Amino acid sequence: MESRVLVFLLFLLLPSKLLAVQENILIFNTNKNYANVVILDKITSKKTSHLIKIDTSYKVPSLEILVKRCVLDNSKGTLELMAYLQVQDSSTQIQNKDKVFIFNGWMFSKHPSINSFEHPNYDIWVESCY
Repeated sequence: MESRVLVFLLFLLLPSKLLAVQENILIFNTNKNYANVVILDKITSKKTSHLIKIDTSYKVPSLEILVKRCVLDNSKGTLELMAYLQVQDSSTQIQNKDKVFIFNGWMFSKHPSINSFEHPNYDIWVESCY
């Protein structure tokens, strides 16, 4: 009898815990949302902040940046920001018009060394999403 009560209590409490975890994760993936992307020009040492619509291509002098998705995760008690970026070098002409990305992957704000953007002229990171 006690095991049935325990199973019943777990059944009642488990969905509320799962919902609490899902409420702490925000996913921005429409063009109504924005990502604040910071670009450091390594040649001039100028840092500029750009407000980029998610899922909309944004052009800077020689790069084309596309933020596909941005995730704010507060499930572990600290706010973590993750963003999926695609960066294309627009200065090079491609013969067959295929998209060749110089960066295509997730960026993590708390751990920038995990998957960083490597470019001789620019350094890019995501600061916030909303």
